[in-house]
Amino acid sequence: MSAGQSHLLPKIALVCAVFFWGSSFIAMKQAVLVLDPGKIIFFRMLIAAIGFLVLYRFWGRFEYRSGDWVYLLIMALCEPGIYFFLESQALRLTTAGAAATINALQPPIVALLAWVILREYPRFWTLSGFAVCILGAVGLSLGSTGTEYAPMPWLGNLLELGAMAASGVYVILLKKMSDRYSPFLLTALQAFAGVVLFFPLIFFGEPLSTDIPASGAIAVLYLATFVTFGGYFLYNWGIAQTSAVEASIFLNLIPVFGVTLAFLVLGEQPTLFQGAMTLLIIAGVLLCELGSTYLPTPMRGRAAAAPPPVRPKPFDPRS
Repeated sequence: MSAGQSHLLPKIALVCAVFFWGSSFIAMKQAVLVLDPGKIIFFRMLIAAIGFLVLYRFWGRFEYRSGDWVYLLIMALCEPGIYFFLESQALRLTTAGAAATINALQPPIVALLAWVILREYPRFWTLSGFAVCILGAVGLSLGSTGTEYAPMPWLGNLLELGAMAASGVYVILLKKMSDRYSPFLLTALQAFAGVVLFFPLIFFGEPLSTDIPASGAIAVLYLATFVTFGGYFLYNWGIAQTSAVEASIFLNLIPVFGVTLAFLVLGEQPTLFQGAMTLLIIAGVLLCELGSTYLPTPMRGRAAAAPPPVRPKPFDPRS
């Protein structure tokens, strides 16, 4: 494999992952119309876990390091735990397009956490691209209109923002753990943790009916296979090949895919203003990507990173 291919493949994997995640809002919106959110998440995790068991030979060698259980536990609690629970509730209150739009706020959260925890300092153009993406996301959200399926969009958007904060912590810990464990193993552990965490939810809410509409069953199956199994594995592999900040750039495409698919599948009509905000988000992603590879950093940004002072050599009387 050439150097160009090795650099391009992680980006293709990240784009495919965020496409699946963008489509998850449409599938989840279809599912919550006929099934209880807790049961949807449980069966989604269960099907994905079964898939990983079938392919267990790809896990790679598992060499546990002492103390890592703390990081793995926090990862599981954040995502799928808190993230999936808040997002499933959010999609009962807001539109799929609006929820997908809130995802554009995750990259700045990841960048801030990566700066504090991983010491990954974002470049000037990366921060500029993030700012453009945030502007587009806010505009896209403000331009969204409520429907009969979104009774409390403001509360739904707030819950989705909480899900983004939990997901940001997950991404940072994932990058830390990807140096020790294979992406396949980390994704499998996530699915198994989801089965354990969400098992009690099948006893709450509306009773499970044997007469499940085909649309709901297909939506849950899609969420389990393409979104959880495929999407998380592709993203975990992509982030293991890049940095947390660079991988988070691609998350800005989630609202673009989400709004577009919401229009094509659910008939959520975007306005001209929303279309302009979508293009603005795409421009921000391109600015982040070009800035991390081709565009020079301004001199002021370079001067901020001063080299460490040179210590004088100790006096030697023999010299």
